[in-house]
Amino acid sequence: MDFELTEEQRALIDLVDRILADHCGHERLAELEKDARGSGIGSVHDAQTWHALTAAGAVTALLPADGDLGIMGLALLAETAGKHTAYVPVVAAIALGALPLARFGGHEDLLADVASGAKLATAALEEPGEPDSLTTTARRSDGDTFVLDGAKTMVPYGDVADVVLIPAALDDAPALFVVPRSALKVTPLLATGRQPYAELELDAVTVPQEALLARGAEALDWLRDLGTIAYAAEASGVCTEAVAMTARYTSTRKQFGEPIASFQAVAQRAADAFISAEALRLCMLHAAWLMDDAARGGNASTPGEASADVAIAKFHAGDAGSRVLHAAQHLHGGIGVDTDYPLHRYFVRGQQIEQTLGTATRQLLRIGAHLAE
Repeated sequence: MDFELTEEQRALIDLVDRILADHCGHERLAELEKDARGSGIGSVHDAQTWHALTAAGAVTALLPADGDLGIMGLALLAETAGKHTAYVPVVAAIALGALPLARFGGHEDLLADVASGAKLATAALEEPGEPDSLTTTARRSDGDTFVLDGAKTMVPYGDVADVVLIPAALDDAPALFVVPRSALKVTPLLATGRQPYAELELDAVTVPQEALLARGAEALDWLRDLGTIAYAAEASGVCTEAVAMTARYTSTRKQFGEPIASFQAVAQRAADAFISAEALRLCMLHAAWLMDDAARGGNASTPGEASADVAIAKFHAGDAGSRVLHAAQHLHGGIGVDTDYPLHRYFVRGQQIEQTLGTATRQLLRIGAHLAE
């Protein structure tokens, strides 16, 4: 398996990296966080940077009808966003919005608006209670309408998005509906990583026939895997940059007249963190490649095998990612826990990703279920 980037993939990363470098320096991110704390619940949505990315074609480049960089392109974009800890809805708007809209079809105008940045879409994949439960229901009403009832929790950008993809049980089988946020009761949440999250309530929400986007467990499983691999990619970027920051710091911080990087214990801890970050990245790229291959009609793996590899990548995002970020903080000493120092932003972002769409333990259960088949 060759992970060498194509010319188009490299161009996408370079473009996104330049935009985020211009917009997401530490001082600007700190100012956005300060403004958010002073004006609301404290969650940060960097609309200016997101519009810069969409205007540059970063989203359309991933769509089949345009650049078709696909799931691997999504992973590379999310990883780059993680390196900058950008407050942009890469996972929500692309993995949980644009790509499923493109895959299942029927909402071309909405897809065009999401790709251009005119509208924001996300998906509500988690519910209160047992993990992976689907208690939200949909029933046919008079005429060509559906009525939805239920609740969703930890919906990324749920209080900002214009539309939300809502999984619900229809005739005892999973289905996916496109629902305007205005039809939902929305409660904003302040999450660890400061990105917007929300709880949603659906109380007899009526939607038209065309709101039905897809039916079947396979569609919902694919959407969950896509969101999961995107979060794993973002975690890879977070960990890679945290290791780089630690290398720079330990190379210049001196004790007893010598850089602390020259001390054996420090060097070993940093090396372990580097290896863990690389393991996460390779697992993430492998899973993204398998999903991309399947989407393009390849046969490199079965859907179950691809899902298991996605779970492996997300396991490393939580397990290895936690080790990397704790090592980075410890090797920075007291400055590592200073909330005004950039490393703190990487730590809380990594912790948020670990808890989203399944912790390391939940991923192990998914892997075990696959092996038991």
